[in-house]
Amino acid sequence: MTDSPSSTPRSRFVWKAATTLGAVTGLVASQLTGCASTVATEGREGESQPSGTHAMPGGGEGHPGHAVQTRGEGEGAPIEASALATDDIGYLTHLGLIRGHLAVGYSLYDAGLPELAETHMKHPRAEIYRTVEPAFGPRGCGGFGAELTALTNAVVSRQPQSRMAAVYTSLTDAIGQCESRADVRDPTVVTRVIENLLRTGGVEYQIGVIDGRIDNLHEYQDAWGFTQIAGAWARSGAYARSPGAQAVGAQIDVLVQSLQPLWPSLNPGPRVNGEAAQLFGAAGRTEVIGLALSR
Repeated sequence: MTDSPSSTPRSRFVWKAATTLGAVTGLVASQLTGCASTVATEGREGESQPSGTHAMPGGGEGHPGHAVQTRGEGEGAPIEASALATDDIGYLTHLGLIRGHLAVGYSLYDAGLPELAETHMKHPRAEIYRTVEPAFGPRGCGGFGAELTALTNAVVSRQPQSRMAAVYTSLTDAIGQCESRADVRDPTVVTRVIENLLRTGGVEYQIGVIDGRIDNLHEYQDAWGFTQIAGAWARSGAYARSPGAQAVGAQIDVLVQSLQPLWPSLNPGPRVNGEAAQLFGAAGRTEVIGLALSR
């Protein structure tokens, strides 16, 4: 993004219930400050699963891919790769999912869990990047494939944390440049992107946690990453346009922070006290809060 402050990651993240969200949202917020965009999903507060979802191709390594559904341009319709050149909501949602994977991977690597980090660092290219890449040319963005490859190589070769931080910062800066090619100043757009990320996080959590037990650790972690990016967007400059928009952003930020107990750790024991319905409910509540922007 054109006016983002430094995206240098923090040196360490603490995986405690009280600080999980704050630690990494400090990182991603620094990458998103001044930006705003939208992709929202159909559904209502408290629903157990979005309808009409679109599975992103290329899950790889047994990963089923992410289900995304958009509102806005083509309301209620699946995101088509060809539409991302003009659909800011879909475009920014895809980039947000990439950021979410990377936030998880970086945090796990920083916590001394490179094996767990590796799958998250590899998935963005195989799973999401190839879908959004055709939109870069029409939008005047050079993409960030080389930076993704550099990050993958760094984690596979187990580079020291200082090197990983530099590579990660270069990549997130490049993602920011591509995000700036969308309307990142419109709080309505940003609100819908947040809604989409939360609802997609709900889908992931629903796969990851079944009856309070960790059934798929990777998906559980994905849900955390997508929620961090949603929180960062809630603190973006898009909401600084007016007192009303600031109030909307603040409400959404509090809402996202209230979800932090869902992840007591990124590598927890076999049980956690959380349900995907909390994420679906937050997505629906975000939609309701965002209605104030049209008044």
